[in-house]
Amino acid sequence: MPAPNSQNYNPPPTKLLKALSHPWVWRMAWRDGRSERKRLSVFALAIVSGVAALTAIHCVKVSVEAAVDVQAKALLGADLQISSREAYETADTEFISSKAESLSREVAFSSMLFFPEADAAKLVQVRGVDGKFPFYGDIETKPSAAWQLIQQQRGVVLEASLMDQFGLKTGDTVKLGELNLTILGVVTKPAPRSSRFSGIAPEIYLNLNELEATGLLGTSSLSFHTLYLKNNNAEQIKELRTTYASKGWRFETPEDRRDSLGKTLDVFQQFLGIIAMVALILGAIGVASAIQTHLNRRISSIAILRCLGCPGQTAYAVYLVQSLALGVLGALSGGMLGILLHVSLLHIFKDQLPITIEASPQWLTAFTTTAIGFAVCTAFTFLPLSRISSISPGRALNNFTAQGFKQQGRSLLAVGSFLFIMLLILAWFNIPDPKRAAGMVVGLAIVLACLGGTARLLIFLARRLTRRSWPYLLRQGLSNLHRPQNQTHLFLFSLGLGAFLLLFILLAKNAALERITLSDMKDSPNIYLVDVQAGQLEGVTTLVKKLDLPVLERAPIVTMRIKSIKGVAVRELQEKGKVPRWILQREFRSSYRDNLSNTETVVAGEWSTNYDKMLTTVPVSLEVDMAKDLGVILGDELEIDIQGVLIQAKIASLRKVDWSRFNLNFFMLFPSDVLKDAPGFHIVTTRIPEGSSSGQLQRELVKQFPNVSAIDLTLILETVNSILQKVSLVIQFVVGFTLASGLAILAGTLLNGRDQRLRESALLRTLGASTRQIQSILVVEYAALGFFSGLTGVLLALTAYIPLSIWVFESSAWPGVFLPLLVIAATTLLSVLAGLVLSRGVCRHSPLEVINSA
Repeated sequence: MPAPNSQNYNPPPTKLLKALSHPWVWRMAWRDGRSERKRLSVFALAIVSGVAALTAIHCVKVSVEAAVDVQAKALLGADLQISSREAYETADTEFISSKAESLSREVAFSSMLFFPEADAAKLVQVRGVDGKFPFYGDIETKPSAAWQLIQQQRGVVLEASLMDQFGLKTGDTVKLGELNLTILGVVTKPAPRSSRFSGIAPEIYLNLNELEATGLLGTSSLSFHTLYLKNNNAEQIKELRTTYASKGWRFETPEDRRDSLGKTLDVFQQFLGIIAMVALILGAIGVASAIQTHLNRRISSIAILRCLGCPGQTAYAVYLVQSLALGVLGALSGGMLGILLHVSLLHIFKDQLPITIEASPQWLTAFTTTAIGFAVCTAFTFLPLSRISSISPGRALNNFTAQGFKQQGRSLLAVGSFLFIMLLILAWFNIPDPKRAAGMVVGLAIVLACLGGTARLLIFLARRLTRRSWPYLLRQGLSNLHRPQNQTHLFLFSLGLGAFLLLFILLAKNAALERITLSDMKDSPNIYLVDVQAGQLEGVTTLVKKLDLPVLERAPIVTMRIKSIKGVAVRELQEKGKVPRWILQREFRSSYRDNLSNTETVVAGEWSTNYDKMLTTVPVSLEVDMAKDLGVILGDELEIDIQGVLIQAKIASLRKVDWSRFNLNFFMLFPSDVLKDAPGFHIVTTRIPEGSSSGQLQRELVKQFPNVSAIDLTLILETVNSILQKVSLVIQFVVGFTLASGLAILAGTLLNGRDQRLRESALLRTLGASTRQIQSILVVEYAALGFFSGLTGVLLALTAYIPLSIWVFESSAWPGVFLPLLVIAATTLLSVLAGLVLSRGVCRHSPLEVINSA
């Protein structure tokens, strides 16, 4: 600062806002931070990873939403889609057609497709279409005219996977039921799909008028009937929905599909955003720690400035400028990296996405996430900065570094309130629901409090439990956990939080995959024979036994809907929010039998096997979770529509069902005499031995019973497994950003502690310690820090996983010891390696050199 008697003396302002614009403050901030730029920049990397993850996730979400908005009609292919399990009456079809500019029909069902040249069969989704569907968007085929050809001649268009699997080519013949069809081409961009079995089984397309010749349509009880309308008149679409509201049909518009996709995407984005938010907060904690360490080294400088007449607000402004510069550097770098990731990911996966998404930067979203990242970082740095005002000029005469800062209660309250508000804004940005956002902040605060509490406990134990009788090197290494300027808190935050997230994600993924595996279910079926008609039941079971396969279960299936609950219509209850929407839309496939299976247990009431035809109500057994959704208990009555016939049912018992065993389980079960005359079909289950193929069974079925579909659960589970693996990779990729933030904090912490280790090593070497002994002390310290960080993270992960495993996955609450021990070992090893690498050279400096530099 210029001398007071200088003619050019310009006294520094006493107000913070004016001080921030004063040239001297900026020059002083630049000069004061020169010696710490390397260390501060390492901590800035922690912000970079958090902002980059946040930016990339939100930019991808915005890009997908924009593409869905533009292509909403192409995703549905029509202005209105009406779906039903039953064929439409002619009068209804004519009335609906009168309200449409153009109308197309579709009938879809799963069936076996036979490939004569390969002598093989495979379950496919058959889609018979007429008219000009789709009205929006294009279907791409090879040759390009194949889609038009199926409307003009007898033939079929297949997915490329079928052509490749069975070595087929255009012009070959396949057999669907009783009909031989010529392959007219391959579909490369399929028609819009409704939410059916498609996606698991490959699709084939043919003219709707050809379906009757297959002989399958009359026997199939699993068919879906869809009407596609081209009509831009919103009022007429609303009229159709109102007119047929009681039919139980499903209506979907492009806006409905867009909202449905948006909700699904939003849930996934929120989950990933939470992980990115944790990475950002972890980075902000690291920056706050870096500022705290930096200020600890500058207490003497700040006190001297105060002695020279520098106002407290001006001194505050100097270090606030340094903090803001660090936050801007980290946030801008993270924002640019996030944009790069966003564009790269969309470019890499553009051919695997169902819609066309422009891989162009979302600058507004990137600006928003960068600004939020900077604001959160700034909020955290206010905590150490607010202590500057407590430094008096008299501190220049004291032992500066040994004394800490004193936090003023009023400033702490103000800073804490501002920090809480910024965290709420960050959480609300990822989770639009204010209550859930607040819950997220509270939950994260609990996790951080647990980590902080564990760090304090570790410091306390290291101070209290260390004994003089222990080896000196062990005692010295453990004492470093509680000495001034220890690294315990930051190690627990960085490594502990990273270990918590990584282990929790791995355990959740393994639990999900375990739920869909059949490897340990040797008595459970893996083949379902569906749509077996009553007259075919004995023939199908004989065929299964002839192939030396067991007939595990047989069950009749009857389709029904719930019309009212306790005398109140389901639609009315759904509109009032008293029952879930799926109850209204769902067609229940129920069964009847006289005994319980080994996957069912009666938990309330009595299992009824007899039905008195003189009674006006029939007994029914409900699955317990369904009873909760319906809001019913024993003795309550339901009105059930069985394909036009209404019956009154009384809840006689509640059953707990183990849905994980893949046996024939049902939401509703009736005594045998109630439904034996109702129209329906049967399901037969069997099991193919491990290592064997279901090919022979499928070939024989398609020859003798072409309407019967063989659903191979192993293939379906492999598909689901593959999807979960891909989702898991995305989640682990985002978790990697959190680990990157933790590693950046770890590196910065080690660099900040390096000076302390230099002084300690100089003192120890002066007292006669060897290089090996000093290194051993460091190994003990870093091993203890890594071990307790990993142990804390593992315990937190197990605490969060146990309720998830019990109530969501319904699996064993104990995941085994391998993964937890592996995470603890990995964090310990990482801590030791990082500590030794970043502390290298500690023993190379002579004691005199270190003392002089200090």
